[in-house]
Amino acid sequence: MNAPTQTSNTASQWSDLKVTVFSCDLYCDMWPLFFHFFFKLWPDAPTPIYLVTNHLSYDDPRVISVKVGTDESWTDGAVRALRQIPSEYICFFLDDFMLTKPIDVPRLEQAFSLLKQQNGNWLCFSPVAQPPESDPAAIISPVLDPKHSGGFHAGIWRRSYLEELCSNQHLNIWTSEGLIRKKIRAGEAKGMFYLTKNSPWLASYIEVIKRFWQKNGIDYVRANNIQPDLWRRPYPPQGDNFFSRFIRSLLKRYVRMKSAAETKRLLKKNGGMVSSVVRYIKPEN
Repeated sequence: MNAPTQTSNTASQWSDLKVTVFSCDLYCDMWPLFFHFFFKLWPDAPTPIYLVTNHLSYDDPRVISVKVGTDESWTDGAVRALRQIPSEYICFFLDDFMLTKPIDVPRLEQAFSLLKQQNGNWLCFSPVAQPPESDPAAIISPVLDPKHSGGFHAGIWRRSYLEELCSNQHLNIWTSEGLIRKKIRAGEAKGMFYLTKNSPWLASYIEVIKRFWQKNGIDYVRANNIQPDLWRRPYPPQGDNFFSRFIRSLLKRYVRMKSAAETKRLLKKNGGMVSSVVRYIKPEN
């Protein structure tokens, strides 16, 4: 008699939490790679997954493209997207942070349940923190120190709270993280939590690009037999010397031009649909 009840509760829990991947058309070349690893490492993820885009759509029946129009600022796009997500909470991901290990689903469900019990607004998956002194066995802990703020790492947000934070701000994503820390310092941030060191990492991931491919990203996808499109998004010199910085500054404009051209081509010839096909270095067996 207990199994049906557990299944029902799990289904109800996921109805309150929709996985949402924040992106924009500039990063549409990342979508096939992100979802390749996402569904490989979380094959039973609750679908549909919501992908925030500008004008393009992603060709996968498990994914709903949430189109927010012209990219005015990260916060403006986030607000328009969040109003289209049909749940109280969202499980937040960025498309340039790729999963490297399976999601610990039972622990995720437990952490989410605790967040709701605390009437929480945010649970950041990284970094982890010490448990509160009053409850040394706790697996989530209130955010009190702005120096520990993880910003827009993977985590769980109350949808309305994130919308409120982003409304009328007109900020990029990095400045938005500073806004969160400012609110924590001022004691204005409410219901924010970390995972504690009592809990294993719920989501293990790496940042694979910073506008361009980074070495750890190139190494990761190639180790998994995947060939990135380096014409679309180059892998320039990674050093901090003058030559490397100069090459990267030249390529910034190139990446934007390639992205704009690709978006225009897809809208004209493919109905704005981005293929989910991943290119392999060697044919799959």
